[in-house]
Amino acid sequence: MQKLIIIVLALLIVSLQACVYRMDIAQGNRIDQDKLDQLKTGMTRSQVSLLIGEAAINDIHHPNQAHYVYYLLKGESNTSELKTMILTYDDNGVLTHIEGSL
Repeated sequence: MQKLIIIVLALLIVSLQACVYRMDIAQGNRIDQDKLDQLKTGMTRSQVSLLIGEAAINDIHHPNQAHYVYYLLKGESNTSELKTMILTYDDNGVLTHIEGSL
């Protein structure tokens, strides 16, 4: 009888491990599509910052570029998604080029 209880408990423990909830983990700049649609060349750096927020990475070697990064690890499927966008400004701080998409 004791062996049967141990076997049943072991089967319950093994089967309940599949019931663990894995939360999605998001990092970086998640930006709504309607705000991305408003993003246009010719905007100033402060207008862009007000619209979509501060950049995740400001490279000291390329001060005219702002890097926006969004990383999502989906807990249930254990898959990941990486999106990047690089905004390039001229020397006056006016947006001249948009590369990538979030």
